[in-house]
Amino acid sequence: SAFIIPTIILYLFHFVLKRIKSDREARTRHIMITVSLAWIIITLVGSLPFILTHTLSPLDAVFESVSGWTTTGLTMIRNPEFLVQNYERDILFYRSFTQWVGGIGIVVLALFVFMRRGTIAMDYYAFEKGEQRIKPRLKSTIMETWKIYIVYTIACIVLLSICGVELFDSINHTFTAIATGGFSTYSDSAGHFNEYPNSLLIHTILMVFMLIGSISFLIHFRLLEGNYKEFIRNVEAKYFFSILILSILMISIILFVNGNEKNFINSLRKSMFHSISAATCTGLSIEDIDNWPDSSKSILMLLMYIGGFYGSTAGGIKVLRFVLMVNVISHCIKRLSLPRSAVLRIKIGEKQVEGEDIIYASALSMVYILISVIGALILMDIGFNGTQSMFLSLSAMGNVGLNPVPSEQWFAIGPVGKITLIFLMLVGRLEIFPILVLVSSIIYRGKRRF
Repeated sequence: SAFIIPTIILYLFHFVLKRIKSDREARTRHIMITVSLAWIIITLVGSLPFILTHTLSPLDAVFESVSGWTTTGLTMIRNPEFLVQNYERDILFYRSFTQWVGGIGIVVLALFVFMRRGTIAMDYYAFEKGEQRIKPRLKSTIMETWKIYIVYTIACIVLLSICGVELFDSINHTFTAIATGGFSTYSDSAGHFNEYPNSLLIHTILMVFMLIGSISFLIHFRLLEGNYKEFIRNVEAKYFFSILILSILMISIILFVNGNEKNFINSLRKSMFHSISAATCTGLSIEDIDNWPDSSKSILMLLMYIGGFYGSTAGGIKVLRFVLMVNVISHCIKRLSLPRSAVLRIKIGEKQVEGEDIIYASALSMVYILISVIGALILMDIGFNGTQSMFLSLSAMGNVGLNPVPSEQWFAIGPVGKITLIFLMLVGRLEIFPILVLVSSIIYRGKRRF
């Protein structure tokens, strides 16, 4: 009944919505409100299995559900191993499954928005150099995306199983890796595999599939067709991997110099795993990072802010927008040293970016930082230090799940902290504006009534 009741509720919602018809054309505002409400309803209904099985309290259940569907990975389950030992694996499987479905759900949503002409991603990916690069119909594109997603999922499960990981753990960690989620069946996350004979291979497989999940599925179409040159030329890929490699090297040196690791190879290994986990917005970890130097945590925060590719399961502001912001800054600097009559154009690859796209990307990037800072201030007020607060805020906003807080302090977090993080996870997953439009609509209707 714990899973049947939510299924019936969601089916009834689906049944009712299919029969609602309107002759009026849906505006962007209406679409944003609908998407926000749908995500909120799904997460609320999705919390019922945790409540009905008495796994979590109602607020913790909502937190866990939101964390799952938004592919964040922050958890209120203290000891997942306890559930496994007591044959309550179904709730852990369900929890991982919410991330897997939530991951492909956000990709489909991104593709839906992407298919509209005039967006920066559409302009860059689909019509660069005048060549159409994706399937012309939305339905066929979504079906192809599902097929690719399932193939990658099966491949990861098989590879982990070959390495000696139990099938149940292979499935759960595959769901969380390909969806860039973060939930694990163990309280020490992927660190549980540190003692396995094939631990390096297991961690490598997880890193590869975290990276796969963070790459745009629009690129996967081309890669699976054998068009590797497009990936090499891709601006997002160049920036993403350049920043990632630099971050790995910097964190490795910091950990080694600060004495966190006496062996540089181990330092490099830990840096690589956590940098990839942060950059892909997955949140798996192989050791507690609460004892890491603040400088290394700051680098992870930057990676979480940037996030993955547009049209992937990853969060953050997206690499494409970060590239645009870098170009805008470069444009402003050049402008200062040139005469007023000089004409400068902002480009991503070969595509010129229009003013409206620049305004939207700039606004989103700034509001993203503003909300993260407000969230951090609230978390500081309830007892976390500055680094912990900002890290947690960016981790929730970026749907990452990396947690710098010691377990005892984390599980003592109160309702205010949980509600703040729930809001940040939802706002970050829907890229801010849909939730803000919903909130503003509610406020506007409330004012009209009074």
